[in-house]
Amino acid sequence: MKKTILVLAASLYATCAFAQDSGREREGAAALADANSSMLVKMTSSMSAATSKVGDAVTGELIDPRELRGARVEGTIDRADHDILSFSFHTIWIGDKSYPIQSKLVSVTSSHGKEGQDDLDQRIRIEGAGIIAYGISTKLDEGAEVRITAWKK
Repeated sequence: MKKTILVLAASLYATCAFAQDSGREREGAAALADANSSMLVKMTSSMSAATSKVGDAVTGELIDPRELRGARVEGTIDRADHDILSFSFHTIWIGDKSYPIQSKLVSVTSSHGKEGQDDLDQRIRIEGAGIIAYGISTKLDEGAEVRITAWKK
């Protein structure tokens, strides 16, 4: 009897876990439907105008919107030249499903928590889709936070 109850409980737990995951994926896909959705991303990779090359991978994890927290975003470096660093995200992973997106950079907070600065502690401005630093180079380390607008491709 105890063995039967244990097997039933394990089956029920697995079913509930599956239902939660697919519910999160449906909720996440719905959140992507809006054009120009604002998203806060914590960078999980570093980049530098001095060492990064066009096409290098950039990655991050969503902090906001809350219903997408923990989703992963992937993209590439679009330009890395002296004091200019431009990148964009192309894919969002919600659970084990990927969705193509387009994105545009809106703001940057360094990994040191300084808003409007890069990880060389320089003031920056966002122009077009990139960062322009008030210095001779620029970089963002893992842990920096960027706000983007994103929409389904």
